Order: sequence, then structure tokens, then C-alpha cells
Amino acid sequence: MTCLRKHSIILGILAIWTCAACTRANAQGDDLIRAAATDDLPRVKVLLAAGFDVNAERNDGFTALIEASMHGHLQVVRALIDAKANVNAKTIYGDTALTWASMHDQLQVVRALIDAKADVNAKRGYGETALMMASWWGHVEVVRVLIDAKADVNAKMDDGVTALDEASSEGHVELVRALIDAKADVNAKNKYGGTALTGASFYGHVEVVRALIDAKADVNAKMDNGVTALIWASEYGHTEIVQMLINAKADVNAKGNYGETALIEASSEGHLEVVRALIDAKADVNAKNNHGMTALMAATSKGFTDVIRVLKDAGVR
Repeated sequence: MTCLRKHSIILGILAIWTCAACTRANAQGDDLIRAAATDDLPRVKVLLAAGFDVNAERNDGFTALIEASMHGHLQVVRALIDAKANVNAKTIYGDTALTWASMHDQLQVVRALIDAKADVNAKRGYGETALMMASWWGHVEVVRVLIDAKADVNAKMDDGVTALDEASSEGHVELVRALIDAKADVNAKNKYGGTALTGASFYGHVEVVRALIDAKADVNAKMDNGVTALIWASEYGHTEIVQMLINAKADVNAKGNYGETALIEASSEGHLEVVRALIDAKADVNAKNNHGMTALMAATSKGFTDVIRVLKDAGVR
């Protein structure tokens, strides 16, 4: 019993020493991370010279380099890299210094991290890469630098979304063109069957749609729900996009899984100019959805008198 008690006491003392050492290490790490976050280069250098761990982490996994990169503190970033900071360390959310710098448009930091061999294709929690984050936020020069560093332009998030999808949905046309030039797949589909073109058509980004069509995007690609870019654009009243898609030979009579057509959707929402464009393109004015509703019935149910008149003039039975 005595030996067991002594053994327990010794283990307890060791545990206390270990906890104290961890506390000191954590405090040191916090000091360095705080200095990096506040761009206090002299203190960063002093702490590094004193032997502070350059790769110390907070509880959330943030390191001094990640903090400095996120805030664009270039000289601190360089000092930490020179001190052998791990450029590919990740937070508990999967973020690296490069993903944070890319997200925040810290161009010079992005270049410094790439020069230090940061993984340009590292993925964060849902599969996002630095290129995807920069594309989403519209940071053109960061995207160009990442592409030059061989970032995978066709990498996909867990839901199948690509950098081109992100740029297209947000309307960043210059980025869209840069990604297309870098051989991004304009017809890549996400897990719901959506493409860059369906996304851009949904949100009404005219110039993005034009760029995608010029790059041979499939204008008749269907999402898993059967909806096409033309159906989306018609439902939301994006007249110019509707006309562009028609000119690119989009099927004006394509149906979604519920039998909806572009004309039925446009009529239901009262988009008169879209209705006219679709009729001029020979849309079937008598088509019915799965519930038996026609464009005329949809317009009548909502009292869109101008649409009703145009449909009747087109020979609705």
C-alpha cells in the first residue's frame, strides 16, 4: 500500500509539473501569436530569439503565422518563415495561412507563403481550397498567383462546387475568364447537378453567362431537379440572359422534373418581356406541368393581364 501511495504521489507531482509546463508553453504561444496578430515585429523577433516555439498553437489551432497571414503582416510572416514556421499548419477548421491570406486578399503574403512551399491545394473543413476562397470573394490577382502556382482549378468541395462555380455565382466575370483560360471545366457539375452556367443564370450575372457561353458551356445542362439555365433565368426575369441562352440554342421547351417550362415559370412570375422572347423563340404556349397547369393558367391565377393578352395572341388554346 505504501509503495502504491508513493507511486500515486509521484505521478501526481509529475502531472502538476506537466500541467505547469503546458501552461507556460501555452502562455508563450499566446504571447507570440498576439505579437504576430498585432504586427509587433520587434517583439516577434525577441520572442523567437528567446526560444519561443514558432509553431505554438492556440486551442483553435491558430498559429502565429496564420494570424500574421490573415492580417497581411508581411514582415512578420517573413520572420516566422525564416524561423521555420510550418507554412501548412491547420486550424481546427482546416484553414492554413494560405487559405486565410487568400480569403483576405493579402497578395504579398500569398506570394511569400507560396515561395515558402505552402500547399496551394490544401483543403479546409468542407473541401474549400485557397483558390475557391479567393474566387468566391473576387480577389483577381490572388487567383492569378494561385493559378500560376499550379492550384487545381477543377478541385471540388465536398458538395462538388468548384472555383468557377463560386466566381460565376458571385458575378466575378474577370475571375471567370481567368479560370476558363486556366482550363477550368465549364461543365463541371456539383452534387445537385448545377453548373457554373445554371448558377450565373439563376443570379442574373449577364457578363458571366456571356463568358461561359463563349467558352462552350452546355446551355441545356440539367440539374438533378431537371431545371436548366433558361428555366432559372426565365423564372427570375433575367431577360437579357434569356435572350442570350435562346441565341445559343437553349431548348425553350425543356422541362424540369415537375413539368415546368421556361414559359410557364416566366408567366407565373409576370415577366412580360421574357414571355415575349420565349414565344418569339417558338416556346410551346400550351405545354402543361405535372399538375396540368399551362402558362395561361399560371398567369391568370395571379392576374398578370399583359401576360395573359400576349399568350392569347400567341394562340393559346
